[in-house]
Amino acid sequence: MTLHGLLDLEYGPDGDALLIAGLKAGADTEERAGEAGETLLHVAVRRYRTSAVQILLDHGADIDALNAGGKTAWAHAARRGFDDLAQLLVERGAGTALTRADELALAVVHGRLDEARAILAANPEAARTGNPTEDRLLADVAGRNEREPVELLISAGADLLAPALDDGTPLHQAAWFGQPTNARLLIDAGAPLEVFDRVHSSSPLGWAVHGSRYSGGAEERQTAYVELARLLVDAGSKLHYPGDPDGNDYYERLLRDAIPGVAEVLKAAR
Repeated sequence: MTLHGLLDLEYGPDGDALLIAGLKAGADTEERAGEAGETLLHVAVRRYRTSAVQILLDHGADIDALNAGGKTAWAHAARRGFDDLAQLLVERGAGTALTRADELALAVVHGRLDEARAILAANPEAARTGNPTEDRLLADVAGRNEREPVELLISAGADLLAPALDDGTPLHQAAWFGQPTNARLLIDAGAPLEVFDRVHSSSPLGWAVHGSRYSGGAEERQTAYVELARLLVDAGSKLHYPGDPDGNDYYERLLRDAIPGVAEVLKAAR
């Protein structure tokens, strides 16, 4: 396993020790990975791993390295509202330059929607620049409790397909985090139902089903996940893998993940 993989998906209780061991063994802190061209520091910030960020900086990671989208680790933190991490990076000497799209992201994630509207009025292209690290903003906010930022970005022409966490579209994010209101907004705006992400090979319905049991807020949002499953099924979400209309593999996978209420929705849709 690479250190990028460790930081991204496998950072358990021994993560800090494994990271330090890898760095002591000569791992290159500036090695890039993935289409986003992320350094280890980018991944640690994106995954909100504060101790890993500190370890990497202590081992000489370039604090202002740019990913393929021209973003520093500080921009990663600031755009996601990880204010404590952003402050840590500033204290360690990070630069804080912003594009107009970054300014829009900061206004949106901090709930300053009047400021966001003013930015969009002067720079309508900021909602959809063609830069994946900027256009993920809609996906980043779709999984949050607030409806207004999603409405604002949809009306501004934000990309309904731009992926964020684990290659999931905005609809995937709303599904995983148990946000049926935002999911409805996205579906009504034309968000596709049958995009299967490249990390988990799952549609938004699959993310809702898996999230119903395994997301951080699952226990408190059981009713929301049942509503989401029903919403997605009623909108036309399929219960099979693409290209396998007669197969049961995806349906059986969904049933294994589903909480009882969601399983009833799936069974009724067969």
